[in-house]
Amino acid sequence: MTIRDTRLQAAIVRDGRLLLLQCTLPGEPPFWTLPGGGHEAGESDAEAVAREVREELGVAVEVGAVLDDVPANPPDGTYTRWRTFACRLVGGEPAPCGPDGGAELTAVRWLPLADPGEWDATLRSDPFLCPQLERIRAALGLP
Repeated sequence: MTIRDTRLQAAIVRDGRLLLLQCTLPGEPPFWTLPGGGHEAGESDAEAVAREVREELGVAVEVGAVLDDVPANPPDGTYTRWRTFACRLVGGEPAPCGPDGGAELTAVRWLPLADPGEWDATLRSDPFLCPQLERIRAALGLP
């Protein structure tokens, strides 16, 4: 397994909803995540985020400000930080683009951000994603 420093993530918000991507690892249940990944040689953070979104979802985004930058402790141990950027969809309609490394990208969903109490139990109990969603809401100025 390759340990990478920072996972660069896209918080793509449209009409008060955040785009999530479903991933499945062999032998594991599917899970929801923010689109993103690591740098390739010579890329800026913004270039890496835009490329990852294009590869994973087949769409173009405008990458904005950092919304969240925190130490990470993902179950697979591949990243030591999560850095999440505000992004605006500028081209295409998101769809999962299939295999991505050892994962299969299987679905997308638009999660309403207004009321976390309406999120399904799977999201509310996710020890990695739920705190990120709460920080994204706070960074966007949602109560």
